[in-house]
Amino acid sequence: MIAWNPGCRVRSPAYSAGSILAHFSRPNWNSYPTEYLKTSQQLQAKKINPLHLLSSTIRHHGLGHLYTGSMAFCVSNASKSGVRFFAFDTARKYMPVDAQGKVTSLGNLNAGMIAGVAESVAIVTPGETLKTKIIDDRAGAKQYRSAIHAIRTIAATEGVAGLYRGVVPVTMKQSANAMVRFTSYNFLLGQFRAWQLPSSLSTAGAGALAGVVTVYMTMPFDAIKTRLQAIGGLERYKGTLDCVQSVIRQEGITSLWRGTTPRLARLSISGAVSFTIYEKVIEQTVKWKSVEVQSAGNQVI
Repeated sequence: MIAWNPGCRVRSPAYSAGSILAHFSRPNWNSYPTEYLKTSQQLQAKKINPLHLLSSTIRHHGLGHLYTGSMAFCVSNASKSGVRFFAFDTARKYMPVDAQGKVTSLGNLNAGMIAGVAESVAIVTPGETLKTKIIDDRAGAKQYRSAIHAIRTIAATEGVAGLYRGVVPVTMKQSANAMVRFTSYNFLLGQFRAWQLPSSLSTAGAGALAGVVTVYMTMPFDAIKTRLQAIGGLERYKGTLDCVQSVIRQEGITSLWRGTTPRLARLSISGAVSFTIYEKVIEQTVKWKSVEVQSAGNQVI
């Protein structure tokens, strides 16, 4: 007989995995220059080579300039991992399953969408708005002295709503990110395991390729989000749809994929690392939970 022991409560494996993964988000300080280059490319009215932008930035402003806006980005990134994985695995519990008891592809898709909305509203939009405005500001007026000063200035001039500029494309991007990333990861992982590839290689490979798929599928949302969050975006565009139409009309539809290369470099690597850590932590947490439940049962006479 196994009895419930209030002293042996164990958190959701997914929550634990997401929380530990947040700890490993700190390497984003190292990969942040790719985010800076992507955002800078998207803010340009014309196409610019990322390598040329990189060399030009270092030559004229120094290496440290590549970390403009990094505080807002890294704090946001470190916070959203736990929310994303917790929301995804919680949502999956309520999704339909197939004959083998596995969540269906549609179920994974819906759970991914829910996870994307959760992280977008809770964490991502304010962080992205702050990062984009700081990067745009450093290239022009330089009115923000720091991230904290930027928050105060935005809140004073635009209200709290100013930090949620572009919430629609951000939510669409994060929902699509989660849907595409988790769905493609689960599909690819199943294929790799069917080929009997080593477990770690399967996880890393599926995570990296899921990152590649995610980049190409979601770049338009990212591009529109950046334009709306830029300084003057509120005056320049009437809304999300107007921004899409304006960008396509003036710069062509391919401009929606501007900044793909830097983001591709970051997400393919982070996908391999994130999912490898996630699977390992899930595996260990389930083992620990099993041991604690068994221990609780042994205490029952």
